[in-house]
Amino acid sequence: MEELKQIEELTRLDESHILIGQLTGWVPDLGRLHAHVSSITLHSGVPEEIRGQFNVARNMALYQYYFYALAPEVQLKTYAVIEYALRLRAGPGCNGQTLHPLVKMAVSEGWISDAGFRNVADPQLDNRYCQTLLKVMNKLRNGLAHGSNQLTPNCIGHLEICADFVNQLFKRPDSLTD
Repeated sequence: MEELKQIEELTRLDESHILIGQLTGWVPDLGRLHAHVSSITLHSGVPEEIRGQFNVARNMALYQYYFYALAPEVQLKTYAVIEYALRLRAGPGCNGQTLHPLVKMAVSEGWISDAGFRNVADPQLDNRYCQTLLKVMNKLRNGLAHGSNQLTPNCIGHLEICADFVNQLFKRPDSLTD
C-alpha cells in the first residue's frame, strides 16, 4: 500500500498546471505531452553534441509536467542550444561572439528562413519572422539568464522553434555531398 502511495506521488501533475488550467481551460496530459515532445527532433545532420544538448532540453520539458517551474529553464536551455549550434555553424573564428551577432549572421547569410519554421503560416521572402527573431531573441534569453520570477508555460513552443532553427543550420543527411 505504501508503494502505491509513492508511485501516485511520483506521477502527480504539478498543481500550478491545474491552477493555470482553471484560467485557460487546458491542463496537460502526460501521454500527449510525451508524444508531442518526442515528435520534436533534430535531423541526423545536426552534430551529435548539439543533438545531445537538445535532448536534455526535451527531457526537461517533459519533466516540467511534474515541476512547473522547469518551464523557464527549458526556454533558457533552448537559447543555449541555438547559440551553441550557431557557433559550430559559424566556425572557429566566431567563438567569442554572443547570441545576437550570431543570429544576425544566420539571418544575413540566409542560414535560416521563415519557410523553415513550423509556426510561420505564411512564410515571406523578406523573412519577416527571422528579422523578428533577430530583434527579440537576445532580449528574451537575457530576461531568463539574468534572473526573473516570471513563469511562462510555453516551453514546448520554444523547443519547436529551437529544433526548426537548428535543423536549418546544418545539411540534412540526404543532401550531404561529401
